[in-house]
Amino acid sequence: MKKGVIILSTVVLLTGAVWADAVFVPPVPDVFDLDHYYAYTWGMDLGFSTADQPIVEAVLTFTDIHNWRVENDHLYVHLLDESPLGLKRRWDGQGGGDYFSGKGILLIDWNDPEEWNKTKDLVISFNADQLAALNAYGSNGKIGFGLDPDCHYYNKGISFSIRTYMPPATVVPAPAAVMLSSIGLVLVGWLRTRKSL
Repeated sequence: MKKGVIILSTVVLLTGAVWADAVFVPPVPDVFDLDHYYAYTWGMDLGFSTADQPIVEAVLTFTDIHNWRVENDHLYVHLLDESPLGLKRRWDGQGGGDYFSGKGILLIDWNDPEEWNKTKDLVISFNADQLAALNAYGSNGKIGFGLDPDCHYYNKGISFSIRTYMPPATVVPAPAAVMLSSIGLVLVGWLRTRKSL
């Protein structure tokens, strides 16, 4: 009697998490050199919902930023839930005060400690609370920043970089695969029973 060997192969699909990086830059990279008589909004379409693809790292960077002279001035930077898309500026006529006070969350109230140093960067790395707010705001795929300089802050560009995490997809076996596995198990059981007789 011929002995047959049945080999059952299981195909396992390994689905890992997907990490993605993106960098956003406003249409006017230096935001008009942040003139202190204006308040600015920068709204962006992320291209995804943070409910499906959470942001796990976020950094807002102002490159080579400096005040026009040494004095105790402020640059208020807010994360906003609602903001028109693109870069907008509106005359606020303010020499002081935070135009976006009470709106969104204040990320930083910054003062240039050394006007003569024109090569420093202001780097705002989001902490856990700020990331939580960012993900809550971005659930509709859109977020914004509010910038209110209470002096003239020259700079060579602003960028917003993020890293996102997409959880691995849940693999549900197809009905045909379940049926094929069941048939294979029955066949193996039948062969064992037959062999023992």
